Amino acid sequence: MGQQRAWWGGLLAFARGPVWEVEPGDVDGWLAAARDRGAGTVTRGQMAQAVYRFYAFVEARHGRWVREVTGRPVQGPVDEFNRPRRLARVGVRIPPSAGEVEALFGGWRAWLSRTSGRGFLVAARDYVAGSLWRRVGLRINETVCLEVGDWYPRKGAHGVLHVRCGKGARGSGPWQRLVPAIAGVDRLLAWWLAEVRPQFDDGPAGGRAALLPSRRRAPGGGWGAACAVTLRQGLAGAVARWLPAWSAG
Repeated sequence: MGQQRAWWGGLLAFARGPVWEVEPGDVDGWLAAARDRGAGTVTRGQMAQAVYRFYAFVEARHGRWVREVTGRPVQGPVDEFNRPRRLARVGVRIPPSAGEVEALFGGWRAWLSRTSGRGFLVAARDYVAGSLWRRVGLRINETVCLEVGDWYPRKGAHGVLHVRCGKGARGSGPWQRLVPAIAGVDRLLAWWLAEVRPQFDDGPAGGRAALLPSRRRAPGGGWGAACAVTLRQGLAGAVARWLPAWSAG
């Protein structure tokens, strides 16, 4: 119990706030700091589990009082990525820092400039997919469904992507939305569609062609869309090469 109390106090000291103001990002940073001090996966899992149980206790015993006094509910900051039921199986997943993410994509970009041929087309496609996830938060399955005609470069300040296969709430079916091409996505897509995507040579497919094509031709003769597994593997390979410490967990 003494060790758990030390962990609770350590988290609050790290977050520099009361219990009801601690957020998932604080837990991520606290666990990352513990990792940098040498704490192993098992220890970090125990730390996250201790915090999860602590907040469950506070919510059950004192949640009403905290809400009445502060006007805010007590919400456990150990979210779905670090919740205890996952710990034994996959360990604690600490998101990479902004610097690490930039190092990953910087290394990826530099490598693309030295690559040619068929390998370049596939690597560039995977880079574009990863950049869409990073920059505008598209889901993987949303990305798979994108077609060339879903990009409207003259709409809005930066252009917009028409996401036709968004995740609907409570089984309501696909939810469509327009995603502004912020954070350099407009320049990324301009490069991809002007210089790289035409090399796949889909002929008359036009706007119905997959934005991120597969390496294999579809039954109709054109290039089908790269599947989610393929795009995940592309990102995983990049992480293993340019961010190996994070890839190892």
